[in-house]
Amino acid sequence: MSAEDIWSDIRTLVFDRADPHGAVVTATGISFFKCKVLRRLQTGPLSAGELAKLIGSDPPYISIMLRELESQGYLLRTEDPQDRRRRLVELTDQGREVAQRADRALAAPPASFSTLSADDLAHLRRIVSTLVE
Repeated sequence: MSAEDIWSDIRTLVFDRADPHGAVVTATGISFFKCKVLRRLQTGPLSAGELAKLIGSDPPYISIMLRELESQGYLLRTEDPQDRRRRLVELTDQGREVAQRADRALAAPPASFSTLSADDLAHLRRIVSTLVE
């Protein structure tokens, strides 16, 4: 078995069997991208430009998403106390709750993990940790 074969199996497990995008949409009722925006704001307020850079999206699209999320009550735009020309985006309580639901959905492993023994899980953890480093 080659590295490409194993990588193909990992992709199948993550994207087809676990379907993180679908799990987030089901858990939150909003798009994966909107959840990505909300999740990035959990660490604190950011400008739209900072958020776009962090997510790797273009500013005009982020601006559209922010307007939609604000109209749905998930975030607020406020004046930056250090620079009154700049606006900061921050989560509302409702937005934080949705972001947390998305986090929980992403943290849930595929059901097939429950079939692995403690030894298998330990081996898998060691291998994955090595790959992530």
